[in-house]
Amino acid sequence: MSIIVSGKKSVYILLPLFFLVFTIFSYADTIKIVTYNILNFPEAIGMYRIDDFRKIIDYENPDILVVQEMQSQDGVDLFIDSVMNYHNNLFEAVLFNDGPDTDNALFFRSDKVEYLSSQYLSTPVRNIAEYRLKIIDSQREFYIFSVHFKASQGSNNEMIRHQEATILRNHLDSLDPGTNFLAMGDFNIYYSDEPAFHTLTDNLANNNGRLFDPLNASGDWHENSDFAYLHTQSSRTEQLQDGGAGGGLDDRFDMILCSQNLLDSTSLYIISGSYTICGNDENHFNLAVNHGDNQSVPGDIADALYYASDHLPVTVIIVDGIEQDIPKEVVKIWPNPMETESQIRFPWHDDFQKADITITNILGQRVYAAETQSPTDFTLRRGKLPVGIYFVHVEIKGRYDDHNYYSKLAIVQ
Repeated sequence: MSIIVSGKKSVYILLPLFFLVFTIFSYADTIKIVTYNILNFPEAIGMYRIDDFRKIIDYENPDILVVQEMQSQDGVDLFIDSVMNYHNNLFEAVLFNDGPDTDNALFFRSDKVEYLSSQYLSTPVRNIAEYRLKIIDSQREFYIFSVHFKASQGSNNEMIRHQEATILRNHLDSLDPGTNFLAMGDFNIYYSDEPAFHTLTDNLANNNGRLFDPLNASGDWHENSDFAYLHTQSSRTEQLQDGGAGGGLDDRFDMILCSQNLLDSTSLYIISGSYTICGNDENHFNLAVNHGDNQSVPGDIADALYYASDHLPVTVIIVDGIEQDIPKEVVKIWPNPMETESQIRFPWHDDFQKADITITNILGQRVYAAETQSPTDFTLRRGKLPVGIYFVHVEIKGRYDDHNYYSKLAIVQ
Protein backbone atom coordinates (compact mmCIF):
# COMPACT_ATOMS: atom_id res chain seq x y z
CA MET A 1 0.00 0.00 0.00
CA SER A 2 1.39 3.41 -0.80
CA ILE A 3 1.23 6.52 1.26
CA ILE A 4 1.89 9.98 -0.13
CA VAL A 5 3.60 12.50 2.12
CA SER A 6 2.71 16.05 1.19
CA GLY A 7 4.17 19.37 2.27
CA LYS A 8 2.73 22.74 3.17
CA LYS A 9 1.34 24.60 0.18
CA SER A 10 3.62 27.55 0.76
CA VAL A 11 6.71 25.33 0.42
CA TYR A 12 5.91 22.47 -1.94
CA ILE A 13 4.13 22.24 -5.28
CA LEU A 14 1.44 19.60 -4.80
CA LEU A 15 0.60 17.27 -7.65
CA PRO A 16 -3.03 16.92 -8.78
CA LEU A 17 -5.05 14.41 -6.80
CA PHE A 18 -5.17 10.92 -8.26
CA PHE A 19 -6.50 7.52 -7.28
CA LEU A 20 -4.31 4.65 -6.14
CA VAL A 21 -5.26 1.02 -6.57
CA PHE A 22 -4.15 -1.10 -3.61
CA THR A 23 -3.59 -4.84 -3.67
CA ILE A 24 -2.54 -6.72 -0.55
CA PHE A 25 -1.27 -10.28 -0.55
CA SER A 26 -0.97 -12.86 2.17
CA TYR A 27 2.11 -15.04 1.78
CA ALA A 28 2.54 -18.65 2.83
CA ASP A 29 5.93 -17.89 4.35
CA THR A 30 8.75 -15.43 3.98
CA ILE A 31 12.48 -16.00 4.40
CA LYS A 32 14.59 -12.95 5.13
CA ILE A 33 18.18 -13.40 3.91
CA VAL A 34 20.97 -11.06 4.96
CA THR A 35 24.59 -11.04 3.74
CA TYR A 36 27.19 -9.21 5.80
CA ASN A 37 30.98 -8.89 5.71
CA ILE A 38 31.74 -8.88 9.45
CA LEU A 39 35.38 -7.77 9.17
CA ASN A 40 37.91 -10.36 10.35
CA PHE A 41 35.80 -11.87 13.08
CA PRO A 42 36.73 -12.50 15.84
CA GLU A 43 40.40 -11.47 15.72
CA ALA A 44 39.88 -7.79 14.89
CA ILE A 45 38.84 -6.89 18.47
CA GLY A 46 35.81 -9.13 17.93
CA MET A 47 34.75 -9.21 21.58
CA TYR A 48 34.43 -5.42 21.60
CA ARG A 49 32.04 -5.56 18.63
CA ILE A 50 29.62 -8.15 20.02
CA ASP A 51 27.26 -5.52 21.41
CA ASP A 52 27.11 -3.75 18.06
CA PHE A 53 26.43 -6.98 16.17
CA ARG A 54 23.61 -7.80 18.61
CA LYS A 55 21.91 -4.48 17.90
CA ILE A 56 22.24 -4.95 14.13
CA ILE A 57 20.95 -8.53 14.11
CA ASP A 58 18.06 -7.64 16.42
CA TYR A 59 17.17 -4.79 14.07
CA GLU A 60 17.50 -6.81 10.85
CA ASN A 61 15.87 -9.95 12.30
CA PRO A 62 17.09 -12.35 9.58
CA ASP A 63 15.98 -15.92 9.00
CA ILE A 64 19.29 -16.64 7.25
CA LEU A 65 22.52 -14.74 7.83
CA VAL A 66 25.43 -15.27 5.43
CA VAL A 67 28.74 -13.74 6.49
CA GLN A 68 32.18 -13.21 5.01
CA GLU A 69 35.51 -12.73 6.82
CA MET A 70 34.79 -15.37 9.45
CA GLN A 71 38.12 -16.68 10.72
CA SER A 72 37.52 -19.88 12.66
CA GLN A 73 35.11 -22.36 14.19
CA ASP A 74 35.67 -20.53 17.48
CA GLY A 75 34.41 -17.40 15.71
CA VAL A 76 31.30 -19.23 14.48
CA ASP A 77 30.63 -20.56 17.99
CA LEU A 78 31.12 -17.13 19.55
CA PHE A 79 28.87 -15.42 17.00
CA ILE A 80 26.01 -17.89 17.31
CA ASP A 81 26.15 -18.00 21.11
CA SER A 82 26.71 -14.30 21.77
CA VAL A 83 24.83 -12.72 18.84
CA MET A 84 22.39 -14.97 16.97
CA ASN A 85 21.09 -16.86 20.02
CA TYR A 86 21.64 -14.15 22.59
CA HIS A 87 17.88 -13.91 23.31
CA ASN A 88 16.76 -17.44 22.40
CA ASN A 89 17.95 -20.58 20.62
CA LEU A 90 16.34 -20.23 17.20
CA PHE A 91 19.52 -20.39 15.13
CA GLU A 92 21.92 -23.10 14.05
CA ALA A 93 25.21 -22.70 12.18
CA VAL A 94 26.90 -24.64 9.39
CA LEU A 95 30.19 -26.21 10.45
CA PHE A 96 33.09 -23.89 9.62
CA ASN A 97 35.17 -24.70 6.55
CA ASP A 98 38.75 -23.52 6.96
CA GLY A 99 39.98 -22.46 3.53
CA PRO A 100 42.69 -20.00 2.51
CA ASP A 101 42.43 -16.50 3.99
CA THR A 102 39.14 -15.62 5.74
CA ASP A 103 36.03 -17.69 5.11
CA ASN A 104 32.25 -17.80 4.89
CA ALA A 105 29.71 -18.80 7.51
CA LEU A 106 25.96 -19.38 7.51
CA PHE A 107 23.44 -19.10 10.36
CA PHE A 108 19.81 -20.15 9.89
CA ARG A 109 16.55 -20.43 11.79
CA SER A 110 16.09 -24.14 12.11
CA ASP A 111 12.31 -23.82 12.56
CA LYS A 112 11.99 -22.26 9.10
CA VAL A 113 14.91 -23.62 7.08
CA GLU A 114 16.59 -27.01 6.89
CA TYR A 115 20.28 -27.26 6.06
CA LEU A 116 20.93 -30.04 3.54
CA SER A 117 24.56 -29.84 2.46
CA SER A 118 27.51 -27.64 1.58
CA GLN A 119 30.54 -27.70 -0.65
CA TYR A 120 33.34 -25.26 -1.34
CA LEU A 121 34.69 -24.11 -4.68
CA SER A 122 38.40 -23.38 -4.71
CA THR A 123 39.50 -20.08 -6.32
CA PRO A 124 42.85 -18.24 -6.55
CA VAL A 125 42.09 -16.30 -3.33
CA ARG A 126 39.20 -17.58 -1.18
CA ASN A 127 36.74 -20.44 -1.31
CA ILE A 128 33.21 -19.86 -2.58
CA ALA A 129 30.73 -21.56 -0.25
CA GLU A 130 27.71 -23.41 -1.62
CA TYR A 131 24.89 -23.98 0.88
CA ARG A 132 21.94 -26.16 -0.10
CA LEU A 133 18.83 -25.41 1.94
CA LYS A 134 15.17 -26.29 2.11
CA ILE A 135 12.15 -24.33 3.32
CA ILE A 136 10.53 -26.54 5.93
CA ASP A 137 6.89 -25.65 5.20
CA SER A 138 6.97 -26.10 1.43
CA GLN A 139 9.93 -28.49 1.16
CA ARG A 140 11.22 -26.30 -1.66
CA GLU A 141 15.01 -26.31 -2.10
CA PHE A 142 17.32 -23.45 -2.99
CA TYR A 143 21.05 -22.68 -3.00
CA ILE A 144 23.03 -19.82 -1.50
CA PHE A 145 26.54 -19.07 -2.74
CA SER A 146 28.67 -16.87 -0.49
CA VAL A 147 31.59 -15.10 -2.18
CA HIS A 148 34.46 -12.83 -1.23
CA PHE A 149 36.32 -11.92 -4.41
CA LYS A 150 39.78 -10.37 -4.68
CA ALA A 151 39.93 -6.82 -3.37
CA SER A 152 41.36 -3.58 -4.79
CA GLN A 153 41.55 -1.84 -8.15
CA GLY A 154 43.96 -2.52 -10.99
CA SER A 155 44.01 -4.82 -14.01
CA ASN A 156 45.67 -7.69 -12.15
CA ASN A 157 43.00 -7.68 -9.42
CA GLU A 158 40.25 -7.45 -12.04
CA MET A 159 41.76 -10.48 -13.77
CA ILE A 160 41.70 -12.48 -10.53
CA ARG A 161 38.07 -11.48 -9.88
CA HIS A 162 37.29 -12.61 -13.42
CA GLN A 163 38.85 -16.01 -12.67
CA GLU A 164 36.79 -16.32 -9.48
CA ALA A 165 33.61 -15.34 -11.31
CA THR A 166 34.33 -17.87 -14.06
CA ILE A 167 34.66 -20.66 -11.49
CA LEU A 168 31.32 -19.69 -9.96
CA ARG A 169 29.53 -19.29 -13.32
CA ASN A 170 30.79 -22.66 -14.60
CA HIS A 171 29.49 -24.32 -11.45
CA LEU A 172 26.13 -22.56 -11.67
CA ASP A 173 25.80 -23.58 -15.32
CA SER A 174 26.17 -27.21 -14.21
CA LEU A 175 23.05 -27.02 -12.03
CA ASP A 176 19.75 -28.40 -13.29
CA PRO A 177 17.56 -25.95 -15.25
CA GLY A 178 15.11 -24.19 -12.97
CA THR A 179 17.27 -24.46 -9.86
CA ASN A 180 16.70 -21.64 -7.37
CA PHE A 181 19.92 -19.96 -6.32
CA LEU A 182 21.31 -16.70 -4.95
CA ALA A 183 24.92 -15.50 -5.02
CA MET A 184 25.81 -12.93 -2.39
CA GLY A 185 28.64 -11.43 -0.45
CA ASP A 186 31.57 -9.10 -0.99
CA PHE A 187 32.21 -9.13 -4.75
CA ASN A 188 34.70 -6.21 -4.61
CA ILE A 189 33.49 -5.23 -8.11
CA TYR A 190 33.77 -1.52 -8.96
CA TYR A 191 31.52 -1.22 -12.00
CA SER A 192 29.11 -3.37 -14.00
CA ASP A 193 31.43 -3.48 -17.03
CA GLU A 194 34.08 -5.34 -15.07
CA PRO A 195 34.82 -8.72 -16.73
CA ALA A 196 33.80 -10.53 -13.51
CA PHE A 197 30.33 -8.98 -13.52
CA HIS A 198 29.87 -9.71 -17.22
CA THR A 199 30.84 -13.34 -16.64
CA LEU A 200 28.25 -13.68 -13.90
CA THR A 201 25.39 -11.88 -15.64
CA ASP A 202 25.88 -12.16 -19.42
CA ASN A 203 23.64 -14.17 -21.71
CA LEU A 204 25.93 -17.07 -22.66
CA ALA A 205 25.46 -20.35 -24.53
CA ASN A 206 24.53 -22.11 -21.28
CA ASN A 207 22.28 -19.91 -19.20
CA ASN A 208 21.41 -22.29 -16.39
CA GLY A 209 23.74 -20.33 -14.13
CA ARG A 210 23.12 -16.80 -15.33
CA LEU A 211 22.81 -14.34 -12.46
CA PHE A 212 20.58 -11.28 -12.39
CA ASP A 213 20.76 -8.06 -10.41
CA PRO A 214 17.35 -7.56 -8.72
CA LEU A 215 17.90 -3.79 -8.93
CA ASN A 216 19.08 -3.88 -12.56
CA ALA A 217 21.50 -1.08 -11.72
CA SER A 218 24.25 -1.07 -14.35
CA GLY A 219 26.93 1.59 -14.33
CA ASP A 220 30.12 2.83 -12.71
CA TRP A 221 29.32 2.38 -9.01
CA HIS A 222 32.68 3.53 -7.62
CA GLU A 223 32.83 7.09 -6.28
CA ASN A 224 29.64 7.93 -8.15
CA SER A 225 26.97 9.83 -6.23
CA ASP A 226 24.34 8.69 -8.75
CA PHE A 227 24.65 5.25 -7.18
CA ALA A 228 24.79 6.41 -3.57
CA TYR A 229 21.68 4.33 -2.86
CA LEU A 230 23.67 1.14 -3.66
CA HIS A 231 26.84 1.78 -1.69
CA THR A 232 27.73 -0.65 1.08
CA GLN A 233 31.39 0.15 1.82
CA SER A 234 32.89 1.86 3.76
CA SER A 235 30.77 2.68 6.79
CA ARG A 236 33.62 4.85 8.15
CA THR A 237 35.67 7.78 6.89
CA GLU A 238 38.73 6.83 8.92
CA GLN A 239 40.45 3.62 9.91
CA LEU A 240 39.56 2.31 13.36
CA GLN A 241 41.45 -0.08 15.62
CA ASP A 242 39.93 -3.09 13.85
CA GLY A 243 41.77 -2.26 10.62
CA GLY A 244 38.70 -1.80 8.45
CA ALA A 245 38.77 0.54 5.47
CA GLY A 246 37.87 4.21 5.71
CA GLY A 247 36.81 6.66 3.04
CA GLY A 248 33.06 6.73 3.57
CA LEU A 249 30.29 5.07 1.55
CA ASP A 250 31.37 5.03 -2.10
CA ASP A 251 31.39 1.42 -3.36
CA ARG A 252 28.82 -1.28 -4.14
CA PHE A 253 31.00 -4.20 -3.10
CA ASP A 254 28.28 -6.15 -1.26
CA MET A 255 25.30 -7.34 -3.27
CA ILE A 256 22.82 -10.12 -3.84
CA LEU A 257 22.35 -11.63 -7.30
CA CYS A 258 19.89 -14.38 -8.19
CA SER A 259 18.67 -16.87 -10.78
CA GLN A 260 16.05 -15.58 -13.22
CA ASN A 261 13.23 -17.68 -11.80
CA LEU A 262 13.58 -15.89 -8.45
CA LEU A 263 12.43 -12.69 -10.19
CA ASP A 264 9.40 -14.22 -11.89
CA SER A 265 6.83 -13.69 -9.09
CA THR A 266 5.74 -17.31 -9.22
CA SER A 267 6.65 -20.19 -6.96
CA LEU A 268 9.75 -19.19 -4.94
CA TYR A 269 10.72 -15.58 -5.66
CA ILE A 270 12.22 -12.38 -4.28
CA ILE A 271 9.59 -9.91 -3.07
CA SER A 272 9.74 -6.72 -5.12
CA GLY A 273 11.13 -3.86 -3.06
CA SER A 274 12.66 -6.12 -0.40
CA TYR A 275 16.25 -5.55 -1.56
CA THR A 276 17.59 -3.17 1.07
CA ILE A 277 20.93 -1.99 2.43
CA CYS A 278 20.83 -1.47 6.18
CA GLY A 279 21.93 2.07 7.00
CA ASN A 280 21.99 3.41 3.44
CA ASP A 281 19.69 6.45 3.23
CA GLU A 282 21.27 7.82 0.01
CA ASN A 283 22.54 10.86 1.95
CA HIS A 284 25.89 9.53 3.15
CA PHE A 285 27.96 9.48 -0.01
CA ASN A 286 31.64 9.63 1.06
CA LEU A 287 30.47 9.96 4.67
CA ALA A 288 30.41 7.66 7.68
CA VAL A 289 27.09 5.88 8.12
CA ASN A 290 26.51 7.62 11.48
CA HIS A 291 27.45 11.11 10.29
CA GLY A 292 24.68 13.50 11.38
CA ASP A 293 21.18 12.09 10.97
CA ASN A 294 20.67 8.78 9.20
CA GLN A 295 17.12 8.71 7.84
CA SER A 296 17.00 4.95 7.24
CA VAL A 297 17.92 3.60 10.70
CA PRO A 298 17.78 4.85 14.30
CA GLY A 299 20.88 6.56 15.64
CA ASP A 300 21.98 3.64 17.81
CA ILE A 301 21.83 1.30 14.80
CA ALA A 302 23.87 3.74 12.68
CA ASP A 303 26.48 3.81 15.45
CA ALA A 304 26.48 0.01 15.66
CA LEU A 305 26.97 -0.27 11.90
CA TYR A 306 29.88 2.16 12.14
CA TYR A 307 31.72 0.20 14.84
CA ALA A 308 30.83 -3.37 13.88
CA SER A 309 32.29 -3.49 10.36
CA ASP A 310 33.38 -1.39 7.40
CA HIS A 311 30.57 -2.96 5.32
CA LEU A 312 26.76 -2.66 5.50
CA PRO A 313 24.39 -5.66 5.49
CA VAL A 314 22.32 -6.34 2.35
CA THR A 315 18.90 -7.99 2.53
CA VAL A 316 16.32 -9.67 0.32
CA ILE A 317 13.13 -11.47 1.28
CA ILE A 318 12.07 -14.56 -0.62
CA VAL A 319 8.54 -15.91 -0.49
CA ASP A 320 7.14 -19.28 -1.40
CA GLY A 321 4.21 -18.33 -3.60
CA ILE A 322 1.10 -16.22 -3.17
CA GLU A 323 -1.44 -17.91 -0.95
CA GLN A 324 -4.49 -15.75 -1.45
CA ASP A 325 -5.78 -12.31 -2.35
CA ILE A 326 -6.97 -10.20 0.56
CA PRO A 327 -9.75 -7.63 0.00
CA LYS A 328 -8.53 -4.12 -0.77
CA GLU A 329 -9.95 -2.57 2.38
CA VAL A 330 -8.19 -4.91 4.83
CA VAL A 331 -5.41 -2.34 5.50
CA LYS A 332 -6.27 1.36 5.49
CA ILE A 333 -4.22 4.55 5.79
CA TRP A 334 -5.97 7.77 6.68
CA PRO A 335 -5.42 10.54 5.78
CA ASN A 336 -3.56 9.75 2.59
CA PRO A 337 -1.92 12.05 1.40
CA MET A 338 -0.71 13.07 4.86
CA GLU A 339 1.04 16.15 6.19
CA THR A 340 1.98 15.35 9.79
CA GLU A 341 0.52 11.96 10.71
CA SER A 342 -1.75 9.17 9.52
CA GLN A 343 -3.47 6.16 11.03
CA ILE A 344 -2.59 2.70 9.70
CA ARG A 345 -5.40 0.21 10.36
CA PHE A 346 -5.08 -3.52 9.93
CA PRO A 347 -7.19 -6.58 10.77
CA TRP A 348 -7.52 -8.22 14.17
CA HIS A 349 -5.99 -11.66 14.71
CA ASP A 350 -6.90 -13.87 17.66
CA ASP A 351 -3.27 -14.83 18.28
CA PHE A 352 -1.93 -11.30 17.76
CA GLN A 353 1.35 -10.62 19.53
CA LYS A 354 2.79 -7.65 17.69
CA ALA A 355 2.97 -5.98 14.30
CA ASP A 356 6.11 -4.67 12.63
CA ILE A 357 5.54 -1.58 10.50
CA THR A 358 8.15 -0.92 7.82
CA ILE A 359 8.17 1.85 5.22
CA THR A 360 10.31 1.75 2.10
CA ASN A 361 10.77 4.32 -0.63
CA ILE A 362 10.29 3.66 -4.34
CA LEU A 363 13.88 2.33 -4.54
CA GLY A 364 13.07 -0.34 -1.96
CA GLN A 365 15.17 1.28 0.77
CA ARG A 366 13.84 1.17 4.30
CA VAL A 367 13.21 4.67 5.62
CA TYR A 368 11.17 3.84 8.73
CA ALA A 369 10.59 0.89 11.05
CA ALA A 370 8.52 0.51 14.20
CA GLU A 371 6.73 -2.08 16.28
CA THR A 372 3.26 -1.86 17.77
CA GLN A 373 1.47 -3.87 20.43
CA SER A 374 -1.89 -2.50 19.32
CA PRO A 375 -3.86 -5.28 17.59
CA THR A 376 -5.71 -3.02 15.15
CA ASP A 377 -3.99 0.28 14.36
CA PHE A 378 -0.83 2.34 14.47
CA THR A 379 -0.21 6.08 14.34
CA LEU A 380 2.44 7.01 11.78
CA ARG A 381 4.08 10.38 12.40
CA ARG A 382 5.83 11.96 9.46
CA GLY A 383 8.96 13.06 11.30
CA LYS A 384 11.69 13.70 8.72
CA LEU A 385 10.11 11.82 5.82
CA PRO A 386 10.44 14.01 2.72
CA VAL A 387 7.68 14.48 0.17
CA GLY A 388 7.23 11.32 -1.88
CA ILE A 389 5.49 8.01 -2.43
CA TYR A 390 6.23 5.16 -0.03
CA PHE A 391 5.35 1.51 0.46
CA VAL A 392 3.96 0.50 3.86
CA HIS A 393 4.57 -3.08 4.99
CA VAL A 394 2.62 -4.54 7.93
CA GLU A 395 3.91 -7.82 9.30
CA ILE A 396 1.58 -9.40 11.86
CA LYS A 397 3.15 -11.96 14.18
CA GLY A 398 1.13 -14.48 16.14
CA ARG A 399 1.51 -15.35 19.81
CA TYR A 400 1.26 -19.10 19.40
CA ASP A 401 2.88 -19.83 16.06
CA ASP A 402 6.20 -18.06 15.81
CA HIS A 403 7.34 -20.77 13.41
CA ASN A 404 4.98 -19.68 10.66
CA TYR A 405 3.92 -16.18 11.56
CA TYR A 406 1.36 -14.42 9.43
CA SER A 407 2.94 -11.90 7.09
CA LYS A 408 1.32 -9.19 5.01
CA LEU A 409 2.87 -6.78 2.56
CA ALA A 410 1.08 -3.81 1.09
CA ILE A 411 2.26 -2.95 -2.40
CA VAL A 412 1.23 -0.63 -5.20
CA GLN A 413 -0.31 -2.44 -8.13
